[in-house]
Amino acid sequence: MLVVEGLSKTYRGFASFRERLGAALSLGLYAGSQHYDALHDVSFRAGAGVGNGGRGEILGVIGANGAGKSTLLRILSGVSRATSGRVIRSGSVRSVLELGVGFNGDLTGRENVYYNGRLWGYSGRRLMQSMDSILDFARLREHADRPLAAYSTGMQMRLGFSLATFERADLLLIDEALAVGDASFQQQCVRRFEEYRDAGSLIVVVSHDLHMLQAVSDRILLLDRGRLRALGPPADVVEEYMQALAETSFGDPGAERPGLAARDYRVALCDASGRARTLWFTGERATLALDIRPPADILDATVGMHISDRRGVRAFGVNTHLLGLRNLDLRAGVSTRVAFDLSLNLGAGAYSAGLSVHRGATHLSDCYLWAEHALDFEIETGSAPAFEGLAYLEPTVRVERS
Repeated sequence: MLVVEGLSKTYRGFASFRERLGAALSLGLYAGSQHYDALHDVSFRAGAGVGNGGRGEILGVIGANGAGKSTLLRILSGVSRATSGRVIRSGSVRSVLELGVGFNGDLTGRENVYYNGRLWGYSGRRLMQSMDSILDFARLREHADRPLAAYSTGMQMRLGFSLATFERADLLLIDEALAVGDASFQQQCVRRFEEYRDAGSLIVVVSHDLHMLQAVSDRILLLDRGRLRALGPPADVVEEYMQALAETSFGDPGAERPGLAARDYRVALCDASGRARTLWFTGERATLALDIRPPADILDATVGMHISDRRGVRAFGVNTHLLGLRNLDLRAGVSTRVAFDLSLNLGAGAYSAGLSVHRGATHLSDCYLWAEHALDFEIETGSAPAFEGLAYLEPTVRVERS
């Protein structure tokens, strides 16, 4: 189990050369007048026994750049010391903060595994016994005796990840390591995390890949400018994160944000006759109609929609900007309808439609509206053949013999 209580980290700096000189003459007693709070009073519990019986946990960590994610992992790993607060953990700890650090380009892949493994505390015998499995996991056995300088960046990162995780640790800290390799290797990494989680490990993963974290995490922790903003089910916390991004889309987080209230728009999912429905069948045509009556002009607006399943996993999303409709002006007091005509090629289940009004291609710029659950509906397969997944790709099959 991992317990974090009141964790804060403040970095000190100097406003002038005189301050830097004073710090040197005081032998470090004077730390400078500048300071930056990377973390402020962060507290949480995670791991086996936190609402999941004896099983471990995969805890995702998200937040904007500068939110304190990497600082948190460095403190948890012991690389950095907190200014205040405490961390209570038990068992072995392994951190993968920078893949490939310590590798030597003049040595072969095999030699790098051995010497770096020794530095990490593995015995020589254990490394020799596990060498083939480490290389196989990284899919590099045929390149094992080539100099590391001949490896691509992705190959080096795969080798570093494989070495770092070939033995299970009670606490595994991962900082953006899932960006390594192709989709197939990422799935290998995820399976290893799940295997270790089921064996009782706590895996803390920092990543900007929200879809991946929603799919693999038991819970997600959201940091916002060094503070713990949310901790809970992945879908709920990702929704909170998207709201946080919308709040800062106009630049100054403390400034009042112009926006659209619930009274300023209406949304409906309608069939060809214009009737709003909540129950649909796979493959049916539908129109998602958004009527907007803004209190003030929104010039050069982008209107978007997205559909998510009950877990919050995005099934589809698009907006007027991406569809080539530019220079859309929403006038104050004038009702404007934006209608998206869709084929609901979705698997059976519960879904929700979300809405956005902003400028540019994404809601990270001047976001007036971000509504994650604007409308709920259900899909049944109806006459479509049975299939798995979120999307129905209207398959046909044929057999050819030569």
